[in-house]
Amino acid sequence: MRLSLSKKINILLFLITLTGVLELSTIYYYQLLQKDDSRVINLAGKQRMLSQMAAKYALSAAYGDFSDKENLAKTVTEYELNLHTLYKGGTISGAKYPPAPARMDAVFKENISMLETFKGSAMDIDMVDAQNSRLKSIYLEESTALLNISNRITNELESISGYKNEHLRVILLFMTAAGVLIFIFGGLKVYNLMRPLRTLAHAVSKVGAGDFSQEIALPESNDEIRDLASAFNDMAHNLQNTAVSKDYLNGVIDAMGDMLFVIDIYGKIKTVNHTVCSILMYNADELIGKRAANLFSDGNVIEEKLKEVRILDHLEKISRIELWLITKSGGKIAVQCSFSMMKGTENGDIVCVAADITVRKRFEDELRKLSIAVEQSLSSIIITDKYGSIEFVNQKFTECTGYTLSEVKGKNPSILKSGKHPPEFYKRLWDTITAGEEFRADVCNRKKDGTLYWEFLSIAPIKDTVGNITHFIAVKIDDTERKHAEERLKQLAHFDMLTGLPNRSLYEDRLRQTLLQAKRTDFNFAVMFLDLDKFKFVNDTLGHHMGDLLLKEVAARLRESVRESDTVARMGGDEFQILLAKITKPTDAANIAGKIVKAMNEPFILDGQQCNIGVSIGISIYPDNGDNMEQLTKNADMAMYQVKEHGKNSFKFYDASMDVAILEKINLEKALTSALKNNELLLHYQPQIDIKNGKLVGCEALIRWQHPEMGMISPVRFIPLAEEINLICPIGEWVVREACAQNKLWQQSGFPPQRVSVNLSAHQFKDATLAKKITTILEETGLDPKYLDIELTESGLMQNVELSIQIMNELRKLGVNISIDDFGTGYSSLIYLKRFPIDILKIDQNFIRNCTTDPSDAVITSTIISMAHSLNIKVIAEGVETIAQLELLRIFDCDEVQGYIFNKPIPPEEFSKLLEEEHIFKLLD
Repeated sequence: MRLSLSKKINILLFLITLTGVLELSTIYYYQLLQKDDSRVINLAGKQRMLSQMAAKYALSAAYGDFSDKENLAKTVTEYELNLHTLYKGGTISGAKYPPAPARMDAVFKENISMLETFKGSAMDIDMVDAQNSRLKSIYLEESTALLNISNRITNELESISGYKNEHLRVILLFMTAAGVLIFIFGGLKVYNLMRPLRTLAHAVSKVGAGDFSQEIALPESNDEIRDLASAFNDMAHNLQNTAVSKDYLNGVIDAMGDMLFVIDIYGKIKTVNHTVCSILMYNADELIGKRAANLFSDGNVIEEKLKEVRILDHLEKISRIELWLITKSGGKIAVQCSFSMMKGTENGDIVCVAADITVRKRFEDELRKLSIAVEQSLSSIIITDKYGSIEFVNQKFTECTGYTLSEVKGKNPSILKSGKHPPEFYKRLWDTITAGEEFRADVCNRKKDGTLYWEFLSIAPIKDTVGNITHFIAVKIDDTERKHAEERLKQLAHFDMLTGLPNRSLYEDRLRQTLLQAKRTDFNFAVMFLDLDKFKFVNDTLGHHMGDLLLKEVAARLRESVRESDTVARMGGDEFQILLAKITKPTDAANIAGKIVKAMNEPFILDGQQCNIGVSIGISIYPDNGDNMEQLTKNADMAMYQVKEHGKNSFKFYDASMDVAILEKINLEKALTSALKNNELLLHYQPQIDIKNGKLVGCEALIRWQHPEMGMISPVRFIPLAEEINLICPIGEWVVREACAQNKLWQQSGFPPQRVSVNLSAHQFKDATLAKKITTILEETGLDPKYLDIELTESGLMQNVELSIQIMNELRKLGVNISIDDFGTGYSSLIYLKRFPIDILKIDQNFIRNCTTDPSDAVITSTIISMAHSLNIKVIAEGVETIAQLELLRIFDCDEVQGYIFNKPIPPEEFSKLLEEEHIFKLLD
């Protein structure tokens, strides 16, 4: 049983008080008893004296002095009164006397009997012969007996009083002993209580001195002191766990997710945490001593806030403000800053904590866009709580129903009921959404003015993070017109509106029917999956209108290329599928596919403009490549992608090896994600030669991938994959940095300065910070910008001409050279070429390859060179492989050439040898 410290103290105090009260009560009772006994004994003594006087008066009378007879009578009367008072108790002269103890009944009765005898003899004393000695003897005996009995009573009363006094003294002594024992016991208890408190006080003093390793033994008593000791041990343990060293505290600060600056009274940075360096891309040494205001886009705001903190230093912190931090590369990061004076210092240091809110800003922007989208949505939107009470409706709802938000807020959507649906419909609706599922249906509702209307209703539950339903959202589209035109739409439901071809629904239905017939009658059929090559380029450069015209022309040529029994369907975008209903052998499908490829390769004339596209076709055969619709379609799709990966503009039949190819692609993708980190990428350099003197004037950096297991991987394999998985930008940035660093290394080795050309992908060219990144690379490598040539593809530039010109102007301001690569393959006009701030044109190798055999290519090559020279643009011919090509280019007055006739792309070590030898390539005389 637990006794609290207060209870223990209260019990001890109670016992001490009780002992004291009992002792005082006993002493008081003892004093009263002594007083009463004294009166009784005094009365008994008086009684004895009266017996003596009675004897005296009786004897005096017996000897003839009858004058004492009256005194005898008074004495006897007083004796009798005293005797009665002593025996039975009573009051004499205002003093009260208690009755005699019962044990004295016999002696009192004997005294009374003797008194009666004495009275009888004493009252008749006048008749006695005074000379009768016998009677004198009787009087003497009776008086003596009365005196003796009185003495006995007195002695007995004294004896009883003495007994009681002795008994009370024993009790008093016992109580005194008990009080002493209680006092000793209490002292021991107090000592036992104080001992752990002294231990605790000693331990507390050590904790106060900084020694948090203290731990005291818990007292055996189950009370507050034990609790206090236990709490102290916990406190000391917690203090020991929370006691941190300066290094640990610095580690905690560096581990902060937010950026931390300590700014001195002059506005300069004293220290920063690791997050600052990581986000802003500075070293700590670069920041210390720098003015804090210079790191922010609006330095004046920072200066004002620092002043405000010092003026209002009694505040905990200045309210948070949103600013922009500038990174070392010039980028901006949205941050939320708070400022506060550093406590415990006298030098006026200020702590600034900056939280990166870039993601939050993006989320806020997305939320704002979502809010605008909801409010401006063409669909009616209703949000209710989980009980169905309306909380929000958008403007479209008001336009559709006539009800405003204030009119319907808090009400149930049942106010729109038309009465056209049975109760079971609404029960199914409620059961579905409360089960956490989406409900969709066409619903007939009633507007505020009573008009009936139809809408397609979709209701979905909104759940919290633990999966509990909190709200419901209903998105409703007015489809009254659709209901009215339902029959007409049913007729159009199976055909593509743009091309007039069967759509996916009709195609899949026909494929399903063909599959059933083939299983019953045992015939073969083929599924083709088609994807147009370069359609996106046409759509982006010439506009969507031209893209739509192209799709119509494609549909017409596809219909002309197949049999009447076949089905050509548009699946969406530039994807088509063809069902070849019955074939006897795979070559039947191959012939039709070849016919389609040929048809697609013919130029398309769209509103007077010519454009060229291709088509990639994958083919699967029933039952060899699948016995169900999904498998046949998937395998045809896989075969089509194989065509895409192997040059496009052709067709392939599905075979099982394609599954292996897909797996290889997946493995290649995994390997590519770590190639840059594992230093598996490298650059080879192909010389660029001055066609007039054969001197090496530059080189083109070409990327290679040396995989530890797969060996050297061609860029043809991994560059498209890098673009597909969004790795092309970091890889391209690495190429620029590596090429610049290598060129600078050659110059530092004493070789003559030369130009290095680097290809940029269209993805990199879209980066608005491209110029800043190249500036950073040039600064880091120390390469003079004039020795860097940036190569851009003609097709990439034409995707957004104005943006391309802007970015090229930024690059020109840096001092780098700009080249257009693969010139002649795109759709750029002379007007754009004039506006482009370029230094070099690189003629596509397709023209160079055939310029000696195809007069058209020769004319195009010559025209490009002449046109470029007229615009003061240098020309490089790439892909030169024969002496005849080289001779023709010299005749055309080309400036520079590169190709296998001189050298293939080689590692930097081999290229260094060319530089070391000051190699001059042999040209025709």
